[in-house]
Amino acid sequence: MSQSSPAPVKPRAFETIVRHVEARVLTGELKIGDRLPGERELVTQFGVGRSSVREAMRVLESNGMIASRPGDPRGAVVLSPTAAPLRRLITRLTHSSASSLVDLLIYRMTLESSANSLAATRRSEADLLRLDEALERMRVARLQGQAAFSQADLDFHDVVAQASGHALLQLSAEAVRQSIEQLISARIEESGDDDELMQRTIEHHQEVLTAIRDRDAHLAEHLARSSLFEYYGHLVPVQQREALAALASFGSPPAG
Repeated sequence: MSQSSPAPVKPRAFETIVRHVEARVLTGELKIGDRLPGERELVTQFGVGRSSVREAMRVLESNGMIASRPGDPRGAVVLSPTAAPLRRLITRLTHSSASSLVDLLIYRMTLESSANSLAATRRSEADLLRLDEALERMRVARLQGQAAFSQADLDFHDVVAQASGHALLQLSAEAVRQSIEQLISARIEESGDDDELMQRTIEHHQEVLTAIRDRDAHLAEHLARSSLFEYYGHLVPVQQREALAALASFGSPPAG
């Protein structure tokens, strides 16, 4: 005798509202800056209680899709996509041991090398100007301490990702960078000579900028992987370092 399939689970009231809003945003019916109907109108539209509407707004806000204020009669506003929800997911996976530092580094090597390569191919003169300015901010931040320098470093990579012209790559790379920094910030602060490390980082970013300016996508791509290994490789367990080193050296420029 065959078993009958379980009955589908009916979505809860607030989930119905969340899916409706997400669908309208994804199809472009709701655009960045548009406002959702107010709380009273949503209650009437979906035939639910105020608590369900408020829970739906809380979920959508937590996902970075809207910004709302309780009781605002104008309704919540649709936000532009950010890396925050993806960063929280990656960080949660890492802290739950579902992913590891080496996994994050491999993922970041893949993203950053692609961003560098695309930036070298697609960059404009305006992009080069922004990269020059970002590099100068790194030089200034070097005198302000590790925290300021790390932020300036992240900003440089953001500009490269913007120059790549790939929005999804930009968001993903930003999320991974933030997750790695959060995971190992304490170990970075305890390791080595900060000033020497910051100087090497500036020199590396100058090499990346030169490769992007010269439209040398191959070199720009390699620099992303090799520098990440140099910067983080010593934090990876020895048994995992060989595979990471192989990825870092892939596509090395020929000697001579």
